[in-house]
Amino acid sequence: MLDLEEQISRVANADVRPLVREAHRCYTAGAARAAIVLTWTALCADLIDKIGTLHQSGEAEAAELTGKVGAAQGKLDRASVIAMQGVESTVLDTAVALELIDATQKLQLERLREDRNLCAHPSLRPLGEPFNPPLEYARAHLIVALDAVLVHPASQGRKVLAAFAEHILDPGFIGDPLHIAHAFFRQVRPAARRKVVEFAARHAMLEPELPDHPSVAPTDVADRMAQCLRIFAAEDRTLVAELMGKFAERWAKLPVEVQRRTLQRLGDLDAFWAGLDDAVRSHLDAMVREIGERHRGLESWQEPQLEPVEAEVLALVAVTEVRMTLPSLEPALAGLRSRRRAEVIAQRPGPYFGDQVAIVLTEVDSFDLGELSARIAVLPNAPHLTLDQLRAALGAWASNSQCWGRGVIEHVVRFYHATAHLGVARNQVWREFLDKLLAQAGRPSVVDYQRIHTRVSEQISVLIDSE
Repeated sequence: MLDLEEQISRVANADVRPLVREAHRCYTAGAARAAIVLTWTALCADLIDKIGTLHQSGEAEAAELTGKVGAAQGKLDRASVIAMQGVESTVLDTAVALELIDATQKLQLERLREDRNLCAHPSLRPLGEPFNPPLEYARAHLIVALDAVLVHPASQGRKVLAAFAEHILDPGFIGDPLHIAHAFFRQVRPAARRKVVEFAARHAMLEPELPDHPSVAPTDVADRMAQCLRIFAAEDRTLVAELMGKFAERWAKLPVEVQRRTLQRLGDLDAFWAGLDDAVRSHLDAMVREIGERHRGLESWQEPQLEPVEAEVLALVAVTEVRMTLPSLEPALAGLRSRRRAEVIAQRPGPYFGDQVAIVLTEVDSFDLGELSARIAVLPNAPHLTLDQLRAALGAWASNSQCWGRGVIEHVVRFYHATAHLGVARNQVWREFLDKLLAQAGRPSVVDYQRIHTRVSEQISVLIDSE
């Protein structure tokens, strides 16, 4: 639980914050009656302001109360005072209708209003005895007011959810993490926040049609929702895991194609796995195993295409938690030939694939594949290699003549620069690489190793020697 003073510092309305601080000072001074009266005053001022904000944004249900406030403000006559008393008596009902608070919070705040009346009107007590509330009452009322209303912006469930859906469906959707976290999570009340996260989880996992937007592909919406779930999980992993788990049973019964796409877009999010039981995890492992079996033991000309979604699923092998959950991932990757392996590595460059770089270069069996592998698998993983992995990769590159197709020398130079994280220690490894190229020049080959050595040396020898 947040410290009370920290909660007060988070009061959303800067004009109301001094009232809340004054109520807190009364509480700390032992003046419980004054603290309760001021807490109710701050609450009313805040709710009236929030309702007015919603009215300005077009909320019809806010019009009546806002109109009464506007007619009474700035006047000190008896009619205006009575009008504002009427506003105070109905402000909680209006707040519930606008989803600023829920029914439970309304009940708690009604207790605050009753205690405020007892504090402000001693004559309500029998025999004129003054109401003498315990100090704990004042603290409890202040905490309820803060949690239910004061620390939240003027935001309601229906409006936030509609705005979130509109943002997702915008053709110009960008998915900026800071904006999404601020607009649809941090500045949203807890009840509305749950609705937003639940809405995102439903679409990311189940890919339902959007009747009002038939031109928007459910898969595109699901991808955007998954992007938002990652942002929300960074704010509250437990909430995201809970609401994703809500759809796990329905998701487990969907076609395999949908499940693959979901695994592709959410597989590296630990909140996704938190809601899946052992049976579903076993099913997903079998799905991975089936992908691997279709490619295992085939020659390059026999091997089927690896669909992009399949490549991204297999690339989850780089995520430790997923690798432990789906033990078929590593055997599936090991069964792929060089081209398919490179396609998988390209999806998720990182430390895990460091040892795979040399394997891919060793297995290259055509000039085109050599250039492709260097471009999509070798270069992206260069910043993650260790010194030993660099030595193995360069050794395989130098030894396999099929790695030296058109444009590869330029890839080698870029590879040198991309290994800068290894510092001067890499220079000896690169000198060994140049020596191997020169040694290859004295052997029969389909490529001109002497020319390759000369061109590579011209571009990196000076760099090596200058460090």
